[in-house]
Amino acid sequence: MVSKRVMLMGATAAAGLFLAGCVTQQGAGGTADTGAEPTTAGSADPLVIGIVQAASGFMGPIDTPAREALMIEVERLNESGGIGGRLLEVEFVDTETNFERYAPAAEEVIAKGAEVLIVTCDYDVSSPASLVAEAKNVLHIAPCAGDPFYGPAGGFEIGFSMGFGAPAEPHIMAEFSMDRGWTNAVLLRDTTLKYSQNQCDDFAERFTELGGTVIAEHNYQQGESVREAVSKIAAGAMPDVIANCGYSPGGAQVAKELRDGGVESPIVSGFGMDGDFWAGSMPDLTDYYVVTYAAKNGDDPDTEINDYAAEYEARYGKRPDVGGFVTGPSALQAVAAAYAKAQSWDGDKLAAAMESFADEPLLAGPTTFTDDVHISQERPGRVLMISDGKLVFVEERAPQSASGA
Repeated sequence: MVSKRVMLMGATAAAGLFLAGCVTQQGAGGTADTGAEPTTAGSADPLVIGIVQAASGFMGPIDTPAREALMIEVERLNESGGIGGRLLEVEFVDTETNFERYAPAAEEVIAKGAEVLIVTCDYDVSSPASLVAEAKNVLHIAPCAGDPFYGPAGGFEIGFSMGFGAPAEPHIMAEFSMDRGWTNAVLLRDTTLKYSQNQCDDFAERFTELGGTVIAEHNYQQGESVREAVSKIAAGAMPDVIANCGYSPGGAQVAKELRDGGVESPIVSGFGMDGDFWAGSMPDLTDYYVVTYAAKNGDDPDTEINDYAAEYEARYGKRPDVGGFVTGPSALQAVAAAYAKAQSWDGDKLAAAMESFADEPLLAGPTTFTDDVHISQERPGRVLMISDGKLVFVEERAPQSASGA
């Protein structure tokens, strides 16, 4: 197991003190210690944030931008004295998107003192870690999970997402399509995760509610070819729009097979298909639209997001892979706001404080939670378009109906 300790240094304006956020990273391999022990301001014990996420595997490109942006927020918070007078330290375990690693990793970081747990951005994948946190009354956050099951509906009373996912995300997909005059649709649904299943279901519900017609549906599993479905689509009248309810790499394969098979209809997707890392492999791909959290390439309408993306690039040498990077800092901003209300690190008390959020100002946007729903369902998203292998901003758009009513 590799242990890597990285010092995040900053100075408080008032005292000129150097503050450090310590990161311990674990993965496969031998051991190495590359840094010094952390220091803290005053006599308060450090506040340990446990992170159980993927740096590799299919969730790696989704988890990593949020986590790396979160580390920038750790430094910013430590520069201003931390949270509740306690400087932040991070214990990170790379699960490599290995389902069996999540529960033991959560046990490990909580045993090392973690009082908040950050997990992978998907309900199905992260749930073993989240269940450990629930049992130990530790607040847990999946920064960019898009399934409203991440919360009470999925058995997590003290679990939250900084995402805006279903039904807001697929409703924006449907409303954008109808506003473009695309009145009939074919659905391609990846059934591997609840997120992608619900995305197509919610898209279809909203699309038909607005007067659209779903003319065909095809299911696939992550990594499966959809050439047979493509042949059926190509053999009939071309649909106005195709909803590709999936995530990379399988969703990218779907996009390629659609175009290779002669299907030129516009395609809409959600956050699972965000990212230049796959779009760049198809530089000639056009008429592809993605609904996500933010525009990461400097063209977002929110200058704070652009500034954060620029700081990310300065720190890591490249732009974030996906717009979901904004949910990492938002997770810690939410924790700080919740602690200010609760004045306790008990998970149930922090959760009660977060349930009182009404348009709480976070980097990801105004965030509202309720007793029953622990994901924001009314926050504006961004519609991006693939152009020359990159995602470019088209419009900011809030769902007209988050509930389908």
